[in-house]
Amino acid sequence: MEPPRQRSVMSSRPLPLWIEALAAPEADLRREVAETIVLAQRLKMPDLNTAVPALMQALDAPQQPPAVVAAVAHALIVLEARQAASALASRAAAGNLELAQIVEPALARWNHTPMRQRWLERLADRTARRAALVLAIDALAAVGETAAVPRLTELTMDAGTEPTVRRAAARALGRLQPQGLEDAARRLATDTSAAKTLDRLVAAALVKHHDSAAAQPILEQLALDPEPSVAAIALERMMERDFRQVLPLADRLAANADANVRHWVAKAWVAERTVPAVGRLGRLLDDPHPQVRVYVRRSLLEMTSDVALREAVLDAARTMLAGRQWRGLEQAVLIAVALDRKELAGRLVELLDFERPEVFIAAAWGLRRLAVPDTRTGILRRAERVYAIQAAAQGNADIDQQSCHLAEALSQLHATEALPLLRRYIPKERAIAVEARATAIWALGHLLSGKPDPDVVAALAERIADTTSMMPEAIEVRAMSAVSVGRMRGAAALPTLRKYYLGKPVADRAEYACGWAIHQLTGEPLPVFAQSEFGPRFWFLEPVD
Repeated sequence: MEPPRQRSVMSSRPLPLWIEALAAPEADLRREVAETIVLAQRLKMPDLNTAVPALMQALDAPQQPPAVVAAVAHALIVLEARQAASALASRAAAGNLELAQIVEPALARWNHTPMRQRWLERLADRTARRAALVLAIDALAAVGETAAVPRLTELTMDAGTEPTVRRAAARALGRLQPQGLEDAARRLATDTSAAKTLDRLVAAALVKHHDSAAAQPILEQLALDPEPSVAAIALERMMERDFRQVLPLADRLAANADANVRHWVAKAWVAERTVPAVGRLGRLLDDPHPQVRVYVRRSLLEMTSDVALREAVLDAARTMLAGRQWRGLEQAVLIAVALDRKELAGRLVELLDFERPEVFIAAAWGLRRLAVPDTRTGILRRAERVYAIQAAAQGNADIDQQSCHLAEALSQLHATEALPLLRRYIPKERAIAVEARATAIWALGHLLSGKPDPDVVAALAERIADTTSMMPEAIEVRAMSAVSVGRMRGAAALPTLRKYYLGKPVADRAEYACGWAIHQLTGEPLPVFAQSEFGPRFWFLEPVD
C-alpha cells in the first residue's frame, strides 16, 4: 500500500504584516518579529530579503531597547544583509558586549574593512575586557590582518596572559604566521607536566598551519601528549599534511582514553587501506564512543568495494561476531547484513537472546533482512518468549522493537507455523505496544495473503470498527487491520470497510487503508489522500483571512 504523502509548503504570506510590525510602537512586538524572521529563514521561507529595509530602519531607530537591537541585528546577519554592515558596526561600538558578540563575527566574515583599525586598537588596549579582546583577536585572524602579529606574539609568549586570551592569541598567530614559529613551539612543548598543559596547547596552535620539516617532530611529540586536546590538534594537522605521518604512532594512540584521538587514528587506518589496517580497524568496531565505531563500520563497508580488502573486512566482522562485546557485536551484525552474509544467520539467531538491546534488536533486524529459511524455528521461539514478556506487562520499548522485527522476519520467511502466535496480537491488549500489535497484524496479512481465515477476518473487522469505545483502537492497528483484510481478500469485512471509507479524499491512514482494501476486494478506484500543508502554520502574527 502506498502510504499517504503530505506536501511541504512554506508560505511568505505573513511577511508583509511582519514588515509593518517592525515599525510598531511596542518594543516586544518588534523584537518578536525579528526573532520570527530568523526562524523563518532557517525554515527557508521565500522572499525574506524584502524585510531587510524595514530591519535596517528598526536598527537605526533612536531609543531602541537593547533587546530589540540585538534581535534585529541577528535577523540582518542571518539574512546576510551586508549592506547593513556599517550600521551594525556603529551599533556594536555603542552597544554592550552581548551585541558585539552577535555582530563582530559577522563583520569579520564579511571582511568589513573599517572594523580592522578598531580591532587593532582593542588588541593594543591593555585594559580591554577579556571577552572583547578575544572577539578582536578572532576577527583579526579571520580577516588575515598581519599588523596584529607583534601584539599577538607578545600575548602568546607571556605566561601571565589570561589563559582564554593566550589560547586565542596563539590560534590567531599560528593562522597569520604559518612559518617560523617552530622554535617557540618546541620550547613550549618541552614540559609535559599537567601544570604546563596550557603551554603545550599554545605550542600545538602555533604549528597547526606549519608545513616545514622542522614542524614534524614537534607535531609527533604533541600527538603523544598525555592531554587529549593537545594530541587532537597535532593529529589533525598531521592528517592534513600526510596521513602516513600518523601511522607509526597509531597503535599507541588507539588505546588513548579520548574518543577524538581514537577517531583520528581510525581515519589514518582508513586512509592507509591495507589488509593489516582493516584488521586494526576491526578492533575499533567495539570502541566505547558511538561516533568512532559507527565511522569505522561505515568505512569498512566502503572498503569492501576493493576486492583486495573485502575478505579482510569479513574476517573482522566474523571475529567480532564470535565474541561477547556488545558494541562490536552490534556493528558486526550491521556489516554482515549489509554484505548479505547468509552463512552468519545462525549466529544472529543466538544473539536474539543477548542481554543488551542494541544486540538483540540488531540481530532480529538482521534476520529479517537475510531471510534464511533455516532460521524460522529459532526466530519463532524467540518471538514466543517475547510475547510472554509483553503479555505479562514486563516488556519495554526495546522488547517491542524486537517484536516488530521478529514478526516481519516470520512474514518474510512465510512461516505459517507462526500464525497462532501472531493471532494473539489482534485483541486490544493494553500491556502490548501498539507498534508490536500493528506489525503482527501486518505479518498476518502477508502470511494469509489470498487465503481469508473467517475468524481472523472477523477479528480484524472488529478492530477496524473500534472507534467509539471508552478506549478506541489505535489508528495504526486499525490501518494494518484493513490492509491485512485487503491482502487476505476478506470479503466478509467489506461492510465494515465501507462504513469507514466514504469515497471522498481521506484524512487519516486508517480511512485510507480501508479504501485501499476495498480496491483490493472490488477493483474500485484507489482512495485519494487529502493533501495537507504542514509547517509553522500558526505564526505568532498572521493576517486574518
